[in-house]
Amino acid sequence: MGGGIMAQDIEFGVTHVGLDELIRDIMAAGDVPDEVQKNMVRAKAKIVEEAEVYTAGTMLVGPYYKGGVARSVTAKKPVMRKNGAQVDIVFKGTQHGNRLGEIAFVNEHGKKSQPARPFIKRALEISKDAATAAAYKEMLVWLKDHNL
Repeated sequence: MGGGIMAQDIEFGVTHVGLDELIRDIMAAGDVPDEVQKNMVRAKAKIVEEAEVYTAGTMLVGPYYKGGVARSVTAKKPVMRKNGAQVDIVFKGTQHGNRLGEIAFVNEHGKKSQPARPFIKRALEISKDAATAAAYKEMLVWLKDHNL
């Protein structure tokens, strides 16, 4: 559950100022080192992780909710994939005898007797601009260091 954030997959960004396109163009050039890509996705993941904690804590209220989903949100270590760096955001642990990832999935998508409470979708919506800006800031550091 959660989702991967790819350095080259800047699909939710600040389109009105063109940061998405700029990042995508620079990434397409292929000269961005792995460590810079990892820094970019790590910066994005931190923002998205904070948003998921917030939305889980505010949207998943009810008689059975003990706060486990919000506390379990964890951004894993960035890794390099074929298309660039990626960070997975997962839900670690168990509660009520179920994995918190399963609980998060049911809350996100609902089930026959329970309506969806799309806290992950909402987290992505509210964090998209800040996450893209954080990745862009990491790229700017690299560009400045290399007089680009």
